[in-house]
Amino acid sequence: MKVLLSGRSEETVTLEPDVTLEPESSWLLRRGVDVLRLVPGMGSTSLSSPVRLALRGSTWTLVGYGGSQLLRFAAQIALAHVLAPTAFGAVALAIVFLSGLELLSDLGIGMDVIQHPRGDDPAFVNTAFIIQAVRGSILFVIAALLAHPFAIFYRMPQVEFLAIVAALSILIRGFASGSIWTLTRHVKIRELTLLTITGEVVGLAVSLIWVYVSPTAWALVIGRVASSIIYTSGSHFLGEGKFGLQWDRVAAKEILAFGAGIFLSSATYFMSGEAERLIVGKCITIAELGCFSLALTMASAPAQALSQVVGQVFYPIISRSARESPEIATRHFVKARTVFLLISIALTVLFIVGGPMIVSILLPPKYEMTGWMLQWLGFRAAQQVFVAPTTSLLFAHGNTKYAATYNIMRFILMTIGLWVAFSRFGIHLALAMLALSSVLPYVFLIPGVLRYQPRAARAELLSFASFLAISALAACVRLPHF
Repeated sequence: MKVLLSGRSEETVTLEPDVTLEPESSWLLRRGVDVLRLVPGMGSTSLSSPVRLALRGSTWTLVGYGGSQLLRFAAQIALAHVLAPTAFGAVALAIVFLSGLELLSDLGIGMDVIQHPRGDDPAFVNTAFIIQAVRGSILFVIAALLAHPFAIFYRMPQVEFLAIVAALSILIRGFASGSIWTLTRHVKIRELTLLTITGEVVGLAVSLIWVYVSPTAWALVIGRVASSIIYTSGSHFLGEGKFGLQWDRVAAKEILAFGAGIFLSSATYFMSGEAERLIVGKCITIAELGCFSLALTMASAPAQALSQVVGQVFYPIISRSARESPEIATRHFVKARTVFLLISIALTVLFIVGGPMIVSILLPPKYEMTGWMLQWLGFRAAQQVFVAPTTSLLFAHGNTKYAATYNIMRFILMTIGLWVAFSRFGIHLALAMLALSSVLPYVFLIPGVLRYQPRAARAELLSFASFLAISALAACVRLPHF
């Protein structure tokens, strides 16, 4: 499971067992204290420190990751008016190749620091940093060795060097400071948020300058590397603690033990999610892959931003409350579930009904097929938003098996669906199967909710039924074109 960590606020708050956090309060931030009164459990206009912590953390997370994604999206839209779909297709293959290497070797180092009782111990954090740096270096070497056979398999020689240079971003980020984990552990989001945005601005500027000089796919890759350099360099100036090279054998054993469970979940997440571009890329033209990549970027941007709220705010808070009081954890989860249900419904209606119109406004006619692709991929992205709090709840209790089973079933259904669709029907039905393959596996998460939060299971099931019903109604307004 990959969690991006960014930002810092100014206050560290200790959670008391009798205090109710409101991780979803950022949704109501602009409505003020009077509206917060309407939220269950918020009868007073005075906000407690934990509520302000969650509110501030959610706001900075949305500002940081939302701003980051907005900059990336703006860059891709601008570059789409200059580059051909084939350029985006080549870069998409290179990036998914690297994503596969990252996720297939993910140890959940940041997640472990956030939830571990020793997460504030410099020896623990320094050990985690060394493991991360070694992992990043090994991944770069593996990427360099596998880039050539990967390019040969897809019959795209240009992908080889794109992948090798893009792999520098993995190597560079492997040396980011351990402060990114400790700040996130305490929901201190501001400074890392500003650092992330700065990196994206620099990356965008480099891409635009490069495409002006040489309008090729290299503009996308070089911008990515430049952003990683800024992020990693700046991370070493953040945080109150000084982190260095320190090895703790016990800490290493615990980190790797936690990583074994995360590895299975991340590997299955890649197979059920990111690997789709590898499968689709083998069955369609590179121009179609470019349109597919753009549609995937547009659909994933809001979903990933909200997933950061889950990873940076909800996950550390639910982890802490689960350690302190199961009753408080239940209340937090139920309230967060309601908010993410509403958000996922808004996203599925937006993409299913308005996907083609959004594409026609933002992209030139050569990317027209991106419109109907966005409808299906947007529905799937909304599902990811819905599921994110559920999987984070299970991770907070130290259980990775339910999420791994969910991802394995997604992968199996996706693979079978894509094989049947591409062999008999074509790309339109293939993307429909891709979007629908996430629906049935959701049932494998319910036993985990029943085990750890039985009082929340009924609300979870009713929420999912509501999400599917409204998605079906939206499809009746405008169905994808077959």
